[in-house]
Amino acid sequence: MKHKIICGHVLDVLKAMPDESIDTIVTSPPYWGLRDYGEETNTIWGGDPNCEHEWIVGITNHDNLRPSKVSEKTIVGSNKELRFRTDERVKNALCAKCGAWYGQLGLEPTLDLYIEHLVDVMRELKRVLKKTGVIFWNHADSYGGSGEAGGDYKKGGLKEGQPRYSGSRNRVPAKCMALQNYRFILRCVDELGLILRNVIIWYKPNHMPSSVKDRFTSSYEPVFMLVKNRNYWFDLDAVRLPHKESSRKRVLRAVSNKHKYLDHPEYSGGGGINKPRPNRRKLSIKFFELFDKPDREYHREQNMAISQCVEGDYLAVNLHPLGVNPGDVWTIPTQPFPEAHFATFGEKLVEPMIKAGCPRWICKKCGKARVRITRAKKTKGTNNISELRKQHKDYLAQPLTRYETIHYTIGWTDCGCNVGWEAGLVLDPFGGSGTVGVVAEQLGRNSILIDLNKEYCEMAYRRIKKIAAQTKLGEEPSIIERVGF
Repeated sequence: MKHKIICGHVLDVLKAMPDESIDTIVTSPPYWGLRDYGEETNTIWGGDPNCEHEWIVGITNHDNLRPSKVSEKTIVGSNKELRFRTDERVKNALCAKCGAWYGQLGLEPTLDLYIEHLVDVMRELKRVLKKTGVIFWNHADSYGGSGEAGGDYKKGGLKEGQPRYSGSRNRVPAKCMALQNYRFILRCVDELGLILRNVIIWYKPNHMPSSVKDRFTSSYEPVFMLVKNRNYWFDLDAVRLPHKESSRKRVLRAVSNKHKYLDHPEYSGGGGINKPRPNRRKLSIKFFELFDKPDREYHREQNMAISQCVEGDYLAVNLHPLGVNPGDVWTIPTQPFPEAHFATFGEKLVEPMIKAGCPRWICKKCGKARVRITRAKKTKGTNNISELRKQHKDYLAQPLTRYETIHYTIGWTDCGCNVGWEAGLVLDPFGGSGTVGVVAEQLGRNSILIDLNKEYCEMAYRRIKKIAAQTKLGEEPSIIERVGF
């Protein structure tokens, strides 16, 4: 696989990337007012790139109070404007000429400015994303403070109420959720034209405890799934989960034609799961015959018959043989990380995003991604499950009974160019410790990681290099390119 780790400002790097070159974006930005990632991540946002910036630390009202450091532009007096000039140790500042801001993403003085910077990033992400691409954006929230704290950002994170929110057009009341994530996503939909397909709830069963006494502990984070077109590449079959035992038993329920509640509107009369079924084996045969018909005829008849079909007395075929759609609530524990990074992705969280959203094979000539072709097959003449597995190496379903419908991959679409395939490319514009690159290597995809912190870039390089060193015999070794270190 090919992996590129780029150390630089996310906007500068994205603007140098070609249009529609990325298959999938999986990322989590720095949350507003949460963590200080070090002075080395301070950079310039917005304004005029040709401006000779005049940096101002802050603008505030004073009553004949003179600070220890002032410039020749300082105006002192009752209720007058006072300006502080920045030096090399300052954490953030505004340009008095063009309005540019110097600091690190997430520590902006107002929520509006933070969201504006994220919209600038998302605008570039949309440009580099392919028309068939998918974005997975993990973004949690923070709480409004009293406005009295001075923004004492500590490396390990902020206590509730510390960020100074005053001055924002959307001022956050004390103790109120800032809704930074939903405010941002609404702008992505309204202004950038992105389509919000899912809000995935990442439930963390081992979430951090909280000492707060007047609300419930936060135990989840949302992951927003966005696309730029209605038609996009998505492989749901790659991430299906095994059916629960209760689901298998439920679909086998039936009542006799003489049942006392046969005509009750809330039972069989209402068309529910207790509705009397005719001979199930006969319906089963009818269903399996559909697979031998042309696709158009198959789909039309399948819609009429599939909900009633059962394979003998064992398997209800209206349960998808590959498993159930995993839904939009994912229970995934946080993953411990030994190195110095406070906000790491869990590999188990990233894995289904890349599997479902990033193609494994893409034509080197036309750029078309291959799509899975599946077929269902009734098992006949054997009760030997191990023998069935040998016959169908691509068999992915969990065994339901000793008589099964095997839903297996019979191949992948082929564009006909015959020039070979390359792996899909996943991008993390806030690369951090490099988890997206690690999972991409494990799943056979290419990746690009961007981060301004050199220490994190080195960390990501070491992690991916370690995984890439485990290359199987006969496979090409992975290439990890380092840029701007």
